[in-house]
Amino acid sequence: MVSVRAAALVLVSLVAACDSGSGRPAAPAAVPPPAARRPEPFDAGPVRTAAEYLAEPRFAGADLARGELLALACAACHKFKAGEGTLVGPNLSGVFGRPAATVSGFAYSPALVASQLTWTPLSLEAWLTEPTGFVPGTTMAFAGYRSAADRRDLIAYLLRVTQ
Repeated sequence: MVSVRAAALVLVSLVAACDSGSGRPAAPAAVPPPAARRPEPFDAGPVRTAAEYLAEPRFAGADLARGELLALACAACHKFKAGEGTLVGPNLSGVFGRPAATVSGFAYSPALVASQLTWTPLSLEAWLTEPTGFVPGTTMAFAGYRSAADRRDLIAYLLRVTQ
């Protein structure tokens, strides 16, 4: 019988195999290459401090405990604190206000490099809805969160822990 820990390690290994950060698109060959499918221009809104974002009315009702629980899915591939390095995905420390695909030493997909995104709560919300729909050709193997409340709670939590 396989232990829960062993099953979790297998699952993490499978996710890593799907998105190793190697810059190779995970899409089938029939999909045009990422450079040919750039996302439409996206207005990420103003870049502010985490405290300024958290003061916005949309985050007033955020459930930080729920956000912390939802962040466990992120923690399978990402670290949140400065100096912790990377896993399957880049470190998220200082993500808000940072241009996408700029963590040194991490091999991003050509699609994300070409996206010209800046990470704000607005752009992260769009990303977390469906990463491959928001930036076609990205190699991030995550289906997204369908619930707007889940995305709000997760973003509010990340605003607190990634600064």
